[in-house]
Amino acid sequence: MNEQSPNEFTDTREICSVTEINQRLKQTIANRFSLLWVEGEISNLARPASGHIYFSLKDNNAQLRCVMFRSQNSRVPFEISNGLQVIVRASASIYEARGDLQLIVDSMEEAGFGALQRQFEALKKKLLQAGLFDQDRKTPIPQYPNHIAIITSTSGAAIKDYLNVAQRRYPSCKKTLFSVSVQGEQAAEQICGAIKAANKQSQADVIVLIRGGGSIEDLWCFNDENLAQAIAASAIPIVTGIGHEIDYTIADFVADLRAPTPSVAAELTCPDADALLSSLSYLHQVLTRTSTEIVQKLAQRTDWLSQRLQRTHPSVIVDFQKRSLSDLLNRLQKGTQSYIKENMYKFRTLKQRHIHQSPKSLVKIQQTDISKLNHRLQRAIHSQLEQGSHKFQLCATIMQAVSPLNTLQRGYSITTKKHSNKQVITDSSQLKQGDQITTYLAKGEVVSLVESTSSKTIIKSLSDNENADQ
Repeated sequence: MNEQSPNEFTDTREICSVTEINQRLKQTIANRFSLLWVEGEISNLARPASGHIYFSLKDNNAQLRCVMFRSQNSRVPFEISNGLQVIVRASASIYEARGDLQLIVDSMEEAGFGALQRQFEALKKKLLQAGLFDQDRKTPIPQYPNHIAIITSTSGAAIKDYLNVAQRRYPSCKKTLFSVSVQGEQAAEQICGAIKAANKQSQADVIVLIRGGGSIEDLWCFNDENLAQAIAASAIPIVTGIGHEIDYTIADFVADLRAPTPSVAAELTCPDADALLSSLSYLHQVLTRTSTEIVQKLAQRTDWLSQRLQRTHPSVIVDFQKRSLSDLLNRLQKGTQSYIKENMYKFRTLKQRHIHQSPKSLVKIQQTDISKLNHRLQRAIHSQLEQGSHKFQLCATIMQAVSPLNTLQRGYSITTKKHSNKQVITDSSQLKQGDQITTYLAKGEVVSLVESTSSKTIIKSLSDNENADQ
């Protein structure tokens, strides 16, 4: 084996770091896959405190890691959860730290049923606010229509179910079929045209819009806004029978009446002929019975009016008036006699009262009373004079007994101090030696001077004198 020197061999390999490779791959993928729409099921959902969300999108064979930053996921109008089928708009990238391929998601929407349901709710809310669901704008369905316009597909089972029920219940009603598509992109436009055509013909009393059951995608043409406006503008009332009992469409909310199924729509628009016949038979019986009762009542009233006419005949009235006048005359005579008797009795009573109350009688009575009063007055005056005289004599006797003059006659005197307003002296302390006094006697008076005074009373002086005499 021959050895070669280093100068003879040149190594042309380009050795890159892992970081450089990831950067090149990231740039290549970003340029090649800058805008992607991807549908898949969410799994491995993680919500860290940063507000970003991390998850995987998977199908039956593979999965991709995804990240959706907080500023984007806050605008998603539904709850993001594991198992949810979604469609995302994203760009592909490499997470350099681990070399993982990932999708950076900037928007997300529900796939399939979820998206349609959201569109359904948005349109329902819009039309509700516009007043298309209000009960006061809806027209009552005629109870016995003569002409029914049916809008549906001729190839479906709905028309068969409706006609079977309608023919059995109400075969005499005329029916006009407007054949339209009830599924697909052109269905809503065709149904709007059929509604306008039925209104233009103005023959039908009610329009029936029916379709058999199906998925939300199959019934989606009945959630069209233009169709809702056409139903609301129809001058002919519209009954819907779309899908099964659990299926609700925008057309059901706008229609004047919603039936759960096409068969029920037939029952609501076509009255039961047998029930009508039974009802008519019952009404005939009622009418017959009522007519008989009315005739009987009219016959009784005729008899009553005939009797009343006989009672109100002029000759009957004249006889009645004669009897009434005769009765009144008798009552007048009896009343007059009674009145005269009563007034005669009153006259006699008044006459007696007049006699007893005449001025002459009253004067005699008053004279008698005056005479009696005069006699009583004289006796009273005489009695008063006697009593006064007796009292006067008694007082004179008493006055005579207590009179000072009488006292003076018995030897007593009255002494006063001269020049002292004739003050009566009753106590020796009132005098002093040299006072001039005047003594009044029964006859005359004595003027004297006081030589001395003493406090002895007349009883003590008399006692002392008697002792001295002894």
